Amino acid sequence: MPLASRAKTVIEAKLSPEGTRRATLFEQLTVRRVAWDTLVRLNRWLSALGKLATSLYCCVIAALVIGVDIRPAVQDALNSGKPIEHVFVLAILLPTLVFLLARSMIGWMRWKVQRELWRRDVERLGGTS
Repeated sequence: MPLASRAKTVIEAKLSPEGTRRATLFEQLTVRRVAWDTLVRLNRWLSALGKLATSLYCCVIAALVIGVDIRPAVQDALNSGKPIEHVFVLAILLPTLVFLLARSMIGWMRWKVQRELWRRDVERLGGTS
């Protein structure tokens, strides 16, 4: 086999979408077992949950910008009312970390669900996966 045709074969195999269509082991054990209607509903719920998380975070930041003093609430929750140094930084840092973790998990779950929906669509329309 000439070098040019071997190189072409290798490049085509590397750029083929077949590897991206295959379900990973995690996907086979989770989303692959769920019915289509449930996946569509789950995708909608995860979308709404992501929007809710973003809205709540925006409300917290807006409250801080407007001037709502949340120091007492943070001190009561974390240190039984005793003064905490740098409580304002903590009041900004905690909601931000919670938001980033929640939004990342929601986004990752939604990505897995959408990937499975796409994979099933390709199968339904006659593609190979």
